[in-house]
Amino acid sequence: MSNLPPLEDGEVVMFDHVPSFRAFKRTALLMIALTVPAVVVFLIVFPDTLWPAVPMFVTCVILMQERVRLGRYRAWITNKRVIFQGERFIALDDIKAVGKRGNGVRLAWENGGKGSKLLYPEDADALIAAIETAKDAA
Repeated sequence: MSNLPPLEDGEVVMFDHVPSFRAFKRTALLMIALTVPAVVVFLIVFPDTLWPAVPMFVTCVILMQERVRLGRYRAWITNKRVIFQGERFIALDDIKAVGKRGNGVRLAWENGGKGSKLLYPEDADALIAAIETAKDAA
């Protein structure tokens, strides 16, 4: 487990969330599929210009940026907290709900915070089960 942040006494890593490139590719294909109708509309409205390339260009820039940041979405689920890359963490006691949301798993906080998302899990159900198991063990 490389880049593992410092753990507290008695803390054990129960699940290592490494973002899945396959899940990212599914999201990318969905974004491109949603962009194609916009390109068609731009082709109809602006037939003799370069404007039809703009929606696809914007989508590709967003996807390239997301691909570069993919490694920053790593997290570790321990028996006491969920630790995000960069040593930001949420105590398991503060998590009120865990559920699938789009291309990730949403963690809703107990203290009314905005919540956090674990992006691009290989198996979202397994990640949810690991967090629920860790919460029950805590």
